[in-house]
Amino acid sequence: MARTQAVVGAAALGLIALSAGWEWNRVEAVACETSVLQAAAPPGAVVTAATVVDATDAHPRYCQVDGHTPSTGKPEANQVTFRIGLPESWNGKFLFLGVGGLGGTLPSLDAGIARGYATATTDTGHQSTDRQWASDPEKVIDYGYRGTHVAAVAGKAVTGGFYGAAPQFAYFNGCSNGGRQALMEVQRYPEDFDGIIAGHPATGTPMQVGRAVVYQQMLASPDNYLTEGAIATLARASVAACDAADGVEDGLVSDPLACRFDPATLACADGDTADCLTPGQLATVRQVYGGVRTRNGRTYAFGFPPGHEDGASGWQQWIAGSVPPVPLEDGTAGYEGPRLPSGYGLMDFNFRSLALDTPEPGYGWRGFDVDRDLPRMKTSTRTLTPSDPDLRKFMRRRGKLLLYHGWSDPGISALGTLDYRNRVVRAVGGQKAADTFLRTYFIPGMHHCGGGPGPNSFDMLAELERWVEKGEAPGAVIATRYEDGRAVRSRPLCPHPQKARYDGTGSIDDAASFTCR
Repeated sequence: MARTQAVVGAAALGLIALSAGWEWNRVEAVACETSVLQAAAPPGAVVTAATVVDATDAHPRYCQVDGHTPSTGKPEANQVTFRIGLPESWNGKFLFLGVGGLGGTLPSLDAGIARGYATATTDTGHQSTDRQWASDPEKVIDYGYRGTHVAAVAGKAVTGGFYGAAPQFAYFNGCSNGGRQALMEVQRYPEDFDGIIAGHPATGTPMQVGRAVVYQQMLASPDNYLTEGAIATLARASVAACDAADGVEDGLVSDPLACRFDPATLACADGDTADCLTPGQLATVRQVYGGVRTRNGRTYAFGFPPGHEDGASGWQQWIAGSVPPVPLEDGTAGYEGPRLPSGYGLMDFNFRSLALDTPEPGYGWRGFDVDRDLPRMKTSTRTLTPSDPDLRKFMRRRGKLLLYHGWSDPGISALGTLDYRNRVVRAVGGQKAADTFLRTYFIPGMHHCGGGPGPNSFDMLAELERWVEKGEAPGAVIATRYEDGRAVRSRPLCPHPQKARYDGTGSIDDAASFTCR
């Protein structure tokens, strides 16, 4: 396949030598100037700045384009900020990067630019310094899904105008809220991208409901709080119980679905204070593992599988916090100051500002009732939750979707991603149809978008490129764990429902000793 090389004029970024060994198409780029790039922008979009960024160890030289685009055709439309990096050595492709948390910021473009992509991103239609953005319904919709779409449209238009040729392929890559953006794109705008990577996708309202019910339990009394020691005790026991479920004892829980760990085995006997859990702590653990069900027994928010709960990026960061809650006058506990658990901060904002269709002053997570309040969250759920499994439009246009999730993610349950994957398979007509466009990977021992004791370094984008551009469907993806810059373990990540099984010989730290089956 011919690759595209940008040859940028002296007025723009300087001349580029053509690399030997490839068949290159010469594409002249316009100057990296605001007025010139404005002419390439779609109607309504405004380019506010264009700046040449010199090369560093992290990226080559590129033209950084900043601007904003209206989210609707109405005069009073919200303006969605975008940023685009246009490298002087272009690979002919477009890559859009998702943004984490509540949006409002622009992530670094370095990873995409370093690989030669015209790389774009968005703040999803508001700035993090705007404390009132969630009171504007249009900004909420833009955060939910629309802002990503209009920024992607603007990004591809400016890219095509700059290089004088439209991108050959368009990709999306995001994790956490970026994974949620990815699923919103494939569900609502299947024409935007040829290939999409959705890592650890946030589930919107169900995710926040699950967190709320956990905090209702854990903060009902100081005795229910999970200390660092309690989490470490839990992790040792869960790994000991679940490690061998995959056929090899290697210190990793690779198949939590095959494990039946009961935290009740850790109950403190009378007088015990160490290496055990109190009744209140056990109730909290059961809530984290158990998830949330409605009155009719339907799972609404999935609980978390056991294994690797400890560590700086584990339950302590996302659930319990590095600073314990303080007792309150009513006998409950609460968090004070800026050092909140990551899950608590996101959940608290959601319930105060985003959850109800009709906001109520003073409403928050402590007063939430599953059966009473879920019907009052229908609008926010449709806006924030990527729940539609019918991806046939994306499938028919031959788009490709890679899902991945760490089994030990303490922020977003991998079981929710597994459930979504299974619903997609049913909605598109079965496994054979799903295999034409969907692969799902679960990573043992990995926390939220990284971290944890498992192999957490892998290249899904390269796999997606080969599938989209060459028709080579991905199989096993090699993941590696590095410590102090040295590879200490590798493992094949297998497309679900396959699992990595030890061959019986060779090092358990070497991917070559495992087979997907």
